[in-house]
Amino acid sequence: MKHAFLAAVAACLVPATAQAADIRLVTEEYPPFNMTYHGEITGMATDLLKAAFDKAGVTYTLELLPWARAYNTALTTASACVYSTTETPERMDKFLWVGPLVDNDWVLLARADSPAITSLEDARPYKIGGYHGDAVAEYLIAEGFRVDTASQDAFNAPKLANGRIDFWATGSQLGPYLADQQGLEGLAPVVTIKETVMSLACNKGTDPAIIDRLQTALDAVRAE
Repeated sequence: MKHAFLAAVAACLVPATAQAADIRLVTEEYPPFNMTYHGEITGMATDLLKAAFDKAGVTYTLELLPWARAYNTALTTASACVYSTTETPERMDKFLWVGPLVDNDWVLLARADSPAITSLEDARPYKIGGYHGDAVAEYLIAEGFRVDTASQDAFNAPKLANGRIDFWATGSQLGPYLADQQGLEGLAPVVTIKETVMSLACNKGTDPAIIDRLQTALDAVRAE
């Protein structure tokens, strides 16, 4: 009995293990909103969220994943959230949302010698570049457009420059950024497909009180 009592006392003296973070935060390489820089995950949306989480007193882990995996993680894992996620009608009921984080209109980029178009419908006969799992690519596929999907959006910049696709469906800030990073000039937006915003999308099993705290904190950070 004496040994059992001493063991119980010793167990009580062992420091408790650190509690798990409130939120598992996942994202993709999507500059300038979320990206790695000198080994750190940063970007416009990342900086907003870090400030909001700190202000709300919500703990988190942060990791970079391919988009399809990041999105599926938030969809299927309790207390997981993914950003920067475009708000679309098809997605709204699948998540709890905190946002908006950033504006990111969908555009068609073209070369100087791409076919002349003035509307999205004008692009229907042509091959459009997109990337797997991206909201704009999924939208165009659902609308019956001929979309050539790549595993990463960055691959579409040289594909457009080299004439392998006629247009590139991408974000209004992302596409020019990726082209500039690869030293590709002369790619310019010719049509705005849709005006959109991107937000934080959280698994529906996430504590609603945490969502409310994050939204209040984000609103305060954006107002500063």
